[in-house]
Amino acid sequence: MNYLYLHGFASSPRSYKAQYMQQKFADLGLTLHIPDLDLADFSTVTLSDQLAYLDRNYLQNNQPISVIGSSLGGFLAVLLAAQSPLVQKLVLLAPAFGFGDRIAQAIGVENVNKWREDGTREFFHYGLKRPVNLHYQFIVDAQKYSEQSLQRSIPTLIFHGIHDDVVPASLSEEFIKGRSQVILKLLEDDHALGKDLDSMWRDIKDFLFSDLPS
Repeated sequence: MNYLYLHGFASSPRSYKAQYMQQKFADLGLTLHIPDLDLADFSTVTLSDQLAYLDRNYLQNNQPISVIGSSLGGFLAVLLAAQSPLVQKLVLLAPAFGFGDRIAQAIGVENVNKWREDGTREFFHYGLKRPVNLHYQFIVDAQKYSEQSLQRSIPTLIFHGIHDDVVPASLSEEFIKGRSQVILKLLEDDHALGKDLDSMWRDIKDFLFSDLPS
């Protein structure tokens, strides 16, 4: 089994949660791969580019894989599972379901129109710690995708904060309907899910490695 961590929008493999998880895997003698989803250039990247990259680099060796995804990374993890049966388990941290529509709603119709007219829009990149212009094609491409594309049953563990004002927990509650292998844990937390990583890790470890000693 291989293990993959997908970071969120405008984040990086050096985010606190990513590094925390990687260390926990290392403590078990396992490798957690954390690709940089900016690829060559955040300003021109699309979800289609990211999915193609992940397929080329992690799904061409016919090895089963478990994927942990945070926010947009959680949405990508679901899309990846929809594309490949090699993805056998998912751990989703405040998954950004409906990402394309949600980002459009967040910035408003007038700003989306301006983004289209200008060709780019500035977003603060938390990994680079500076604003970066992102091409309009990003949102056009993102709106092609939906978490409902995952039709097969797959063991999934979701954590979502009830005080998340970026991605409402109700989206995860909607996602689990009719999905018998999905566990949703609602936490007293916000979108960052940083209040009790140790407790989350214990649940993740039990979910991914039920055969390992505590």
